[in-house]
Amino acid sequence: MNIKEAIHLYLSYKESLGEKIRDVRYLLLRFERYINPIVELDEIKETDCQNFLNCKGRKNNNYTRYWDYQFCKLERFFVWAFSRKFIHSIPLPKIRPTIRHDFTPYIYSTDELNKIFATALCYRQRYNIEYPYVIQTMLKLTYCLGLRSGETTRLLVEDIDLNNDLLYINETKFHKSRLVTANAPVMKMLKLYLDWRKSIVKENHFVNNHLFLDKRGNGVPQHELQQAFRLICTKVNIVRKDGKNVRIHDLRHSFATHRLVQWYKEGVDVQTLLPVLSTYLGHSHLEDTSIYLSMTRELLDKANTRFKTYVES
Repeated sequence: MNIKEAIHLYLSYKESLGEKIRDVRYLLLRFERYINPIVELDEIKETDCQNFLNCKGRKNNNYTRYWDYQFCKLERFFVWAFSRKFIHSIPLPKIRPTIRHDFTPYIYSTDELNKIFATALCYRQRYNIEYPYVIQTMLKLTYCLGLRSGETTRLLVEDIDLNNDLLYINETKFHKSRLVTANAPVMKMLKLYLDWRKSIVKENHFVNNHLFLDKRGNGVPQHELQQAFRLICTKVNIVRKDGKNVRIHDLRHSFATHRLVQWYKEGVDVQTLLPVLSTYLGHSHLEDTSIYLSMTRELLDKANTRFKTYVES
């Protein structure tokens, strides 16, 4: 079986599972063109994959996050092919380089968050396919629960458990799922939104079961939410001092940082609660959560000292 045939089968398989494959299709087709579509899948060498990964995955002699992103996508493809005996071995590099994560997230202040949420209702004057109320609710939920933007856009109506104050985050990063608890104000916001959504669905005869719908009755895609967020930040003049673009993902970073700061103010045992926060956010390693201790100057010295004591104990 050649690369072209294998990639076609793999993409069809992914689609049959109901997955969105736009990004993985783009990557695999680029890989197909790089290697040559008629090359047999079992003839691909490790050096071929290494060179492909390095083409767009290295910058100034450093490995980038995109290198790791490409590796993960190719790995899933080759594991799929290996499990079906289309190949006898996986031709990816045996050692993955350490990726430098030197990008500093932007932590939004309470005042900036209030401006973002308020402006979500009026950030565009012209006709727009998105309901402003939907965008506002999505941004509030993303921050209040520390969700990834993709987790927000993939939510379905049945993922909301109003009786138990829970949300089910299904098949998220690293193919994990988790339950997320929400406080009374968040659940009240969701109940009001669901009542509004019910009237919109009835009025327009929508059938899509995504929690957040656009004016055509389709689920709001992640890139549309991200675009709306950038427009809102531009309108309220929120900019990074380093000149880099603001990111909706920093709402998640802001949630985690604000939660830690609040715990320190309350004098609670952060040594015990840090793993709880890690689980809540869906992190695989405690180290992924501990980075939030360095994202705000407020109580930073105290936080770092206490965390160091925790690690060394």
